[in-house]
Amino acid sequence: MYNRTMTYKGSIVLCVIGILSFSQGITQSSMQWFNPNSKTQYIEDPVPVDCDLKFNGIDSKLGIEVVEFDAKPLLVHTHPQVQKWMKNKYLLECSANIYKAEETTFLLLHLKINSENAKHAYGNLEKGSQLKIIFNDGEHIYLDNIERDRGTAQRSKGTTTYEGIYPLSGYDIKELGKKSITTAGIVWEEGYQEYDVQNFELLKQQINCLKNI
Repeated sequence: MYNRTMTYKGSIVLCVIGILSFSQGITQSSMQWFNPNSKTQYIEDPVPVDCDLKFNGIDSKLGIEVVEFDAKPLLVHTHPQVQKWMKNKYLLECSANIYKAEETTFLLLHLKINSENAKHAYGNLEKGSQLKIIFNDGEHIYLDNIERDRGTAQRSKGTTTYEGIYPLSGYDIKELGKKSITTAGIVWEEGYQEYDVQNFELLKQQINCLKNI
C-alpha cells in the first residue's frame, strides 16, 4: 500500500492549494495550547495530560464494560505551500484518545480539516487504511482503521471532520505505553501524509492510566 500511496504524496497538498484559494470563513483553532503563529514544533512542557475519563462503566446501549478517556490534542499541521491561505490558523487539527470495550483497546483519531471542501483533496478515510506511528527511537507500528469515514463537512463552520478507529494488539499497547511518538502517517484515499506530533506523551499517558483502572 505504501509504495503506491507515496507516489501521490504531493497530490493532497496540490489539491488543498486549489481548494483554499476559494475557501472562506475558516474557523479559529480550538487547540489553545498551540501557538497558531508559529511553525509546527515540539512543546517542551505541554498541558499536563491527566487521566481524565469520559466514561467508565457499563454502556447502556452496548451492554458491555467501557472505559474511554477524554480526547486531547495530539498534533496540528499546515503545509508551508498553503500557509498564506490559513490566516494564522492550522489546516489540520487532530485529537486522540484511548477507548476500551471489554478486552479490546482502540486508538481513536479525531481529525478536523479547516476547509468544508477538504473531501476533494483528502477523499475518504477508508476501512483498512493504515496509520503509521513512529516512535522517538525510530521504531514504528502500523494500525488498521476498521470503519470507513467519508468525512462530514460543516459549511457553517468551514470544516470537515473524520474519525479513525484503530484496534490495538498487545504489542501495540506495550510499545505505546513505553515510548513517545514523534510522527503519525495517515493513508488517505488520495494519498499518504506524515505529520509531526506535538503532544508526544499523550497516548503513553492514557495507556498507562488505563493499566491502573
